[in-house]
Amino acid sequence: MTEEPDFYRPLRQENFDGGNCFLCGKKSDAKTAEHIFPKWLQHKYDLWDQKLILTNFSPIPYRHLTVPCCPKCNNEDLSLMEEKFRKLLERSFENLSFQDELTIFQWTAKILYATRYKELSLLVDRKQPDLGKILTPMELEGYSSLHLFLQSIRIPTTFNEPKPWSIFVFQCDDEEFFYHNNINALCVSMKFGKVAITIVFEENNLIEDFMNGFKKLKEYKINFPQYLEINSHIFYSAILKENVPKYFSAYNMDQNHLTVNTMGLLRSREWDDKEFASIFDYLLNSCGIDIGQSVYVSDGTLTTFLVDENGEHLTKKLSKK
Repeated sequence: MTEEPDFYRPLRQENFDGGNCFLCGKKSDAKTAEHIFPKWLQHKYDLWDQKLILTNFSPIPYRHLTVPCCPKCNNEDLSLMEEKFRKLLERSFENLSFQDELTIFQWTAKILYATRYKELSLLVDRKQPDLGKILTPMELEGYSSLHLFLQSIRIPTTFNEPKPWSIFVFQCDDEEFFYHNNINALCVSMKFGKVAITIVFEENNLIEDFMNGFKKLKEYKINFPQYLEINSHIFYSAILKENVPKYFSAYNMDQNHLTVNTMGLLRSREWDDKEFASIFDYLLNSCGIDIGQSVYVSDGTLTTFLVDENGEHLTKKLSKK
């Protein structure tokens, strides 16, 4: 690894006093703030007054989800990335190149990381301030690799294979916006009306390979319960991770270029249908979908919504094509 470069401030050097940019980590006298969920997205899907549930289960309006950001990162680097993402959304994330996937990775990783960063400044309970903040700086350090990867928004970066993400794209049959994540498993899904993306971070593209049948579902228009079922599978695959691969970087100061490499293999424990069912049950219940029982049936079978009008499972149907 090269000597510690000065191209950004690593998390271990942060003082988290609210005066440093969440992205580059540098001190900025300018009072600028980055909307975690960008304004264009909030206006497009009428999110301004709606609320996101934080990890301590307290609600916060989307419009209040901001983090400190220096003028350069805010007005130049992040704005350019946002425009690239908007164009991908306009074309429904079709025919994605590696650079397109990198933009999706940057955009979603910024939302996941910045939301956690925001929790550094929010009390667990306003009525009991002695309980402290929702997130501690030590806990945020667990996102140091993701924070490093986010520097690719600012600095030309090469991610050597395997890429540290898996991306899935789906077509949906309704116009509703929906966002959910699993903080511990490092995965995010967002439904922009009739198109949705699901991404898992720091797993060396293995989940995309393992869940390849779901990649083919982008050819089929799915309903909301089917979307939740698919994400339950993907999220649970991420939850099964027993470790996160190690990443190391090299920064070329003369060329202003960052290279990210990986070492070590991803290990996962065995799939458990009952455990998967609890994830799926929770998602269904949290969205107000009551099927009258658990998706895990007493005879050991699993209830599934992923069937066509003839009762054929969609992944089997599409695998025949």
